[in-house]
Amino acid sequence: MVLPRLQLAPARLLHSSCSLKKTLQCSCSFHGIPTPSVRWLMAGAPVGVNGPDSGLQVTSLMLGPWANSTISLTEQPEMGTSLLCEGKNPEGTYALSILLMSGKSSLVPQTFMDGLIQGVFYGAIAITLLFLCLVPLMTHCPKLPGEAR
Repeated sequence: MVLPRLQLAPARLLHSSCSLKKTLQCSCSFHGIPTPSVRWLMAGAPVGVNGPDSGLQVTSLMLGPWANSTISLTEQPEMGTSLLCEGKNPEGTYALSILLMSGKSSLVPQTFMDGLIQGVFYGAIAITLLFLCLVPLMTHCPKLPGEAR
């Protein structure tokens, strides 16, 4: 009797998601033969299985040819921080890059809104002054021929 030979398969991403509640949680699920290993990189640096004091917590589960890993961030990420989820086995590597944006309002939109409000305010003043200057001129204008008096 001959045992069937396992077909080797490179790591491939099956599912990924991120959600924000009290903490930011991102997860990646990979499939491959042999079972892929999963690692996380934040801003290019590998993230290990850290304790709750670090602000990061990684949990991974491997079952047969499937590997699932979740990272939880308890602190707000810096604006534009990249998070990379990588699945790897001897047959291949698959990586997913996630760009993290802060939940806090950024400087650019706040500056834009401040400028917009200031522009509307100064525009209203300019129109009011123009109107107040034109009203006396309009009341003292001579009437055109054929105009009712």
